[in-house]
Amino acid sequence: MLNKITPFRYIYALAVIFTLINAIFFIGSGVAKSIRGYKGFFRSDFLITEGHHPGLHLLETLDAFMISLVFMIFGLGIARLFIFDKAEGKTLPKWLKVNSLEELKVLLWRTIFLPWSLFPSRTF
Repeated sequence: MLNKITPFRYIYALAVIFTLINAIFFIGSGVAKSIRGYKGFFRSDFLITEGHHPGLHLLETLDAFMISLVFMIFGLGIARLFIFDKAEGKTLPKWLKVNSLEELKVLLWRTIFLPWSLFPSRTF
């Protein structure tokens, strides 16, 4: 089965590169939104008034960093499974030692939904 996938290795590499570029752009977006939020707080002397909500920029930053994290995990996981499949996993971080698409899917699922499971009494 893996021999049939090998010719597509370059396509997977292209997908991994663009996925990691997307992650970098979301990190940049998060940093820019953070700076915008901090400037808003300092300009208003940390007072929130009607029509002025600098904290919303910081909440949007959380989304940007979370999406970036998902892109990074997905890109590195796909690279591990399809490009560097023969490399030994001794030097890899513990969270990147995935051996199947199912393990990668569970890792992404836990990354996305685990933070929300810390608040079982609230519904979001």
